[in-house]
Amino acid sequence: MTSPLRALLNILQESIERIEKECQGSGVEFPVLDEPYTPDSEAVRLTPAVQEASILITAAAYQLIATVQQPQMHVFNAGCSYYLSASLRAAIETNVVEILREAGPEGLHITDIATQNNVDHMKLSRIMRFLATHHIFKEISPDVYANNRLSSICDTGKPLAKLLDSPLEKHDGTNGIAALIGHCADEDYKGAGYITEHLTNPETAQEDSAEHSPMMQAFGCDLGVWNWLEQPSNQLRLRRFGVAMDGVNRMQPPDSILKGFSWGNLPDNSIVVDVGGGIGVSSITLVKAHPHIRCIIQDRPPVIAQGKKHCEQVLPHALASGRIQYIGNPLIEMLEHDFFDVQCQLDASVFLLKQITHDWSDQYVARILRHLRHASTATTKLVLVDCIIPHTCRAPQVTIPGADFPTPPAPLLANMGAANASPYFTDLSMYVHFNGQDRTLAHIVELLNRAGWAVERMYPGDSIGNYLPQIIATPV
Repeated sequence: MTSPLRALLNILQESIERIEKECQGSGVEFPVLDEPYTPDSEAVRLTPAVQEASILITAAAYQLIATVQQPQMHVFNAGCSYYLSASLRAAIETNVVEILREAGPEGLHITDIATQNNVDHMKLSRIMRFLATHHIFKEISPDVYANNRLSSICDTGKPLAKLLDSPLEKHDGTNGIAALIGHCADEDYKGAGYITEHLTNPETAQEDSAEHSPMMQAFGCDLGVWNWLEQPSNQLRLRRFGVAMDGVNRMQPPDSILKGFSWGNLPDNSIVVDVGGGIGVSSITLVKAHPHIRCIIQDRPPVIAQGKKHCEQVLPHALASGRIQYIGNPLIEMLEHDFFDVQCQLDASVFLLKQITHDWSDQYVARILRHLRHASTATTKLVLVDCIIPHTCRAPQVTIPGADFPTPPAPLLANMGAANASPYFTDLSMYVHFNGQDRTLAHIVELLNRAGWAVERMYPGDSIGNYLPQIIATPV
């Protein structure tokens, strides 16, 4: 019988050989860690064979480390991982990535970096050395640093002078990666530090309202995240958050909403209500691909104003023709936790909920779903797009058409372990932000049933998280 160590080694070896074969067939080299990130160098990683092999390598490598490393050292490293978040935020907010980009491949001494961003060079050197130890930046020679493939993904692409002159605009017009890391390592990080207090304090242990989340506890207020972000003192955080969420959307292919439900089969002039649809990214994609449908976007008034400007820039004829409409419900502004308390659209062919339910605890999700159910017709479809949380162990399959999940090779965890950690980060982030959560498939089905919806089928996302699963439900 093959030992776990040997089985993990075999997964690594077979997957590496698969990548090398794919690269040889394409006549390209696999991206080098020491070189800065470029979209062209990443092209080979986008092929399905390389993507699948990369996930297997990552899962096996993490599990191999957990297997061979001393338990006390492994757990200690995990317990101190907050220093990685804090150091990464420090490097991003002091513009180290941009300073090193302007310095070029020869890099820059830590004293020169500190001179340009006006921080203590001895403190910064310790932060940079810790990051380089985790392969974020590279130390070319003692105290001389340069960007590498990982650090350069956080580059805003802007000149340092512009960042220093207009710090509030640092993330505007960027790919959103630096903004996302900045948000996660700031608000999210601080809120995560209060999970235990929130979990064990009798006053908050059973609390599930957005106004009393761990993040609100960390910042000593009870406004809820949205109202808190809109405070004048949080102007930078609000702008960064908006760009960060756009960055999350950019991580998914622009046509990800089209992967699943048969939008093309809807009759002419069918109405799709994009509930909490933000600036309309999904609706714009739908109308571009299927101009025979109409989309109505519902969200908070400030978001609706931003959405109209966005649509006028990317698809102006859709607004003029009425193919896209933006509707701001004033009740939302006053009663954030009753986001969907009134659903006035009674002729919808589809209600679309994309990454909405994970913002809320069960009682609020049930309320949202019930109001949609009461507004639906006998033929209305509900398309719920959100992360599905797998168990780490083998579990009975939920008997729904399309709910077939591949089983990774032994001895890997059923959910691919740390190679698939993002859904779990997001789940805990929803708890920290809103007292919300991502859910297992069985949990989602139970919630839908309780609110008067029957699951018809699901379309699973891909194995690397490029696009999210879609659950299709009909009124009971």
